[in-house]
Amino acid sequence: MRRLPIFFLVDVSESMAGENLYKLEKGLGAVVSALRKDPYALETAWLSVMVFAGRTRVSVPLTELTLFQTPELPIGGGTALGAALDRLMDEIDRTVTVSTPDRKGDWRPIVFLLTDGHPTDDASAAVARWNRAYRSRAHLVAVSIGGGADHELLKRLTEDVVVFNDQAPDAFSRFIGWVTLSIQSQSRSVSAGEEGKLSLAKGEADLLARPGPSARRGEEAGVDDRFAVFVGRCVSTKLPYLVKYERQYREADTQDPVLARALRKKFYLLKTTLPLKASYFDLCAEGEGAHPAVKVNSMDLVGGQPPCPHCLSPISMAMHGAGCGGLHCLRGEGEATCPWCGALGFYGASEGGMEIGRGRG
Repeated sequence: MRRLPIFFLVDVSESMAGENLYKLEKGLGAVVSALRKDPYALETAWLSVMVFAGRTRVSVPLTELTLFQTPELPIGGGTALGAALDRLMDEIDRTVTVSTPDRKGDWRPIVFLLTDGHPTDDASAAVARWNRAYRSRAHLVAVSIGGGADHELLKRLTEDVVVFNDQAPDAFSRFIGWVTLSIQSQSRSVSAGEEGKLSLAKGEADLLARPGPSARRGEEAGVDDRFAVFVGRCVSTKLPYLVKYERQYREADTQDPVLARALRKKFYLLKTTLPLKASYFDLCAEGEGAHPAVKVNSMDLVGGQPPCPHCLSPISMAMHGAGCGGLHCLRGEGEATCPWCGALGFYGASEGGMEIGRGRG
């Protein structure tokens, strides 16, 4: 039986952390449940899930639909799309059977690339490799979640680029329905021996759209500036946690548009705090995650300090200036030990703010 390989290449970077990642994980389970009720998909579909942040991991290798188990989607630091594409191409080479004069191989794989941000690595070599040797061998559907991806880069990979409005009513359930219908359509085509171009299901106008200009990225190279994300460590459990702020702008009180743009003030508003597992660091690029080099001043963070999600200490963004610079939780002023480096220091209020290392998103 010729297989229809389907790869989900999922961005699990810090900017995805929270409700979106949770809904996407549930959605993958819903896709599998629906496909198992389709006799054409049962005959042909094999699924794989790959996740990427600063590094890429094959969460589920190419697996027969009846045996597939939906994985937990982790969180990592960074959006190394170039490295993820290279790993995807290596997996296609390793797992997809090609046709020979003596044997029919697998059907052209379908790849759903789901991402919400700009790459934090240089993806140009991987894009060139894809277009040179893989674009004609696979159907790639690139989905910009919330419109935050690098649309120009995605359009260099495939004609099938869509912007998913994750704020639409019942957005994720409807999006998952669209993915499922698209797979079912291709399953029917290949079961009839007709491969052809991938026929995507029609998307509703408020849910899926063609891409416009890319969302603005950060001023710092390799940073997705839509969010300011910080990773701390609990002093009690030593486990990491994530504090996520969303970029906002404070408009100037003037009728002059030129002056208004010049005086526009950027800040970050508290969005969520999430506990992380120690495996967070496995998906971070080398040297990232613990003490990032890119900084944000604490005066630009609005919404207060949430408690530590592990031990509920009231301060989650403490940092000893003479220590390693790692964020951690704190119960109050006084002596404490940094859970990153083990240094003992005295902690008190900081005047004028402090420079805090941020994740790349």
